[in-house]
Amino acid sequence: MSAHRLSPRQWRELLTREITLPLQSELVPVQQARGRYLAAAVHSPEAMPALPIAAMDGFAVRRADLRVPGTTTLPVSSEIPARPGQVPALVPGTAARIMTGGAVPAGADAVIEVEATDADPFGPAPAAVAITLEAMPAAGRHVRFPGEEVAAEELLAAAGDLVGPGLVGLARALGLAHLPVRRRHRVTVVVTGDELAAEATAIGSVRESNGTMLAAALAADGAQALPSLHSGDDHVLLRETLARAAAESDLVLTTGGIGHGAFDVVKTLLGDQGSSTSRFEHLALRPGGPQGWGLLDGGAPVVHLPGTPVGALVGYHLFVRPLLMAERAAPCRMLLGDTAADRGQPRPGTVHALPGRLRLAADGREVVDLLPGRRLAPYGRADAIVLRSDADAADGTVAVLRI
Repeated sequence: MSAHRLSPRQWRELLTREITLPLQSELVPVQQARGRYLAAAVHSPEAMPALPIAAMDGFAVRRADLRVPGTTTLPVSSEIPARPGQVPALVPGTAARIMTGGAVPAGADAVIEVEATDADPFGPAPAAVAITLEAMPAAGRHVRFPGEEVAAEELLAAAGDLVGPGLVGLARALGLAHLPVRRRHRVTVVVTGDELAAEATAIGSVRESNGTMLAAALAADGAQALPSLHSGDDHVLLRETLARAAAESDLVLTTGGIGHGAFDVVKTLLGDQGSSTSRFEHLALRPGGPQGWGLLDGGAPVVHLPGTPVGALVGYHLFVRPLLMAERAAPCRMLLGDTAADRGQPRPGTVHALPGRLRLAADGREVVDLLPGRRLAPYGRADAIVLRSDADAADGTVAVLRI
């Protein structure tokens, strides 16, 4: 351990510099792509709309047939609903009743809204329609032309963009059945400790929760959490468990075993007293000071988190999430609201991670309140981690991680 304690920022920068997760792509059905990141740019395969369509309910006309200002009466030669099928060309000197989304007939160069006519919007098509206008309508009035919304080959979204409902809808409207997305990073959590059990039935046993908690966090951040593994405080068993995890994963997380005790098996197996393949530090951070990282056999990176649930959760959001989400995992600054649950002035040079809950102030600004409670309990309601230090800004804002 270094004599000088690294800050959480320095440790995060080190991990993001040293660990690069593989970027592989896969094609998935459009309806399964929401929440995934694009592996390649997506371009439109066609123009939208593909042909001129009406943007209003009204009558398709030739402007040359109109008398303005004043009223023009034209016979109605056809009716065009918004449905598939061939549309005949507009007979000169007539109007065609047309609905929004209907294909504009060849020869027509404007659609006159029904409000400018004497026609009943809800009745059958009239034999003739009287159109009253003060001025000649612009060419293409109320007509959506081919490619007006999307041109053929137009960029719809760039590589790295998050697929949202809008892109899903746009892709389907353009006939795209699949989207190229980044394969989810496969992550295995290895929890350590003889005391951990599925159910705390024996004296001294503790229900294991870190694996389930971190799997939920990984899934929320778009990773594929593989089934978590458990290893007791035994070097041989831990070595075998880590080898299994490394063989299947892009990233391995461990919890526990990185303190200064005789049974801190992760540190003694992989640290300076063992293989020296992992580096361990005690950061200027509370809780979650003990941290580590390294490379397992075969090259799979491993991040070592504390065994306490709060330390594991804080360490995940500070140091693992940036590996999965890059700049999207960076802290933001926010106004600090209710501080009744504050635990005192942070130690000089130390970052205190505290549970917080977000809300909107009366002026519309986002505010974070500190939550009361000890250890993991307040995180049942928390949607933020507040990072307090003696260097907090004088403007009342603090660094916040959304969780």
